[in-house]
Amino acid sequence: MHRTRSAVAAIVLFLPLACGDGAAPVPSTEVVTELRTLVDHARTMPPNAEFGGAPERVLETRLWLTVDAQSHRPACRGDQCALVLLAHGYGGNTARFDAIGRGLAEAGYIVAAPRFPLTNEAAPGGFVTGLGDAVDQPGDLSFVIDELTKASRDDADQRLGGRIDPERIAVLGHSLGGATAIAHSRLSCCDDARVDAVVVVAPVTVLIDGLFREAFDPSGPPTLAMSGSDDPLVTPDVPATFYDAIEGPKVHILLDGANHVDLIENVGPAAPALARTRDVVVAFFDQMLGQADDLPRVLDGFASEGHLVRSQL
Repeated sequence: MHRTRSAVAAIVLFLPLACGDGAAPVPSTEVVTELRTLVDHARTMPPNAEFGGAPERVLETRLWLTVDAQSHRPACRGDQCALVLLAHGYGGNTARFDAIGRGLAEAGYIVAAPRFPLTNEAAPGGFVTGLGDAVDQPGDLSFVIDELTKASRDDADQRLGGRIDPERIAVLGHSLGGATAIAHSRLSCCDDARVDAVVVVAPVTVLIDGLFREAFDPSGPPTLAMSGSDDPLVTPDVPATFYDAIEGPKVHILLDGANHVDLIENVGPAAPALARTRDVVVAFFDQMLGQADDLPRVLDGFASEGHLVRSQL
């Protein structure tokens, strides 16, 4: 595997302070980010417009994690913490996941966002003609899981060595990435049994039939489906219908006043809706992956604010 590492944030070295009475030092919550280029030599990139294709799939993957494992958080068991993959939408850019990535990392999760080869905003040949490659995106997620859990088993990996719990893995997908996450957890073609929890944000569910030619299985991992009331692309009935069609444990939230992107992506300061998304996603993953019990209280808070909330837990 060829790996390119590019620091996106300053790396702060944690220096333990002298503690009286043998008290353990508090782990650093400083979030660091990194770009890794993962190359899947077993699968190809098809031609796309003037792009002639490639014999391998290149997945530039953005990471967010704290300097030290947050062993006191539900996300972690000792030094090993749950892995969360973020799947971007059509014409997406993983940098726009920075606020949600940092928020999840601060809660203890190891967060990774792969740039899908032909549907990211800088795709060779253009993402407009690359939509058909979405059928290979669930495989991209599985490959990234393979590579990152392998890196965690390597003590020489200064960033990930010993940090990922391979038994606790989740996926969050936005828009086309939501359809990718559904395929990755509920289609016979693409199901990855390692995924223990799924969040879909404004999922374009119509693309499940259109691209994969297969209906999703009602059974699957615990799932949170959410969207915004002011979304012009994925209207509120879409995630509501998906929620009704799947089995529990499940949660459905309609964020009042949010649009298609401001509840999950940021360019510059994050919108207030994104902070609410962060709160419920952390509570959802903490319960489904870490046996925490804060989710009902968080859902009650959303309902009291006037957001639509349904759950079967």
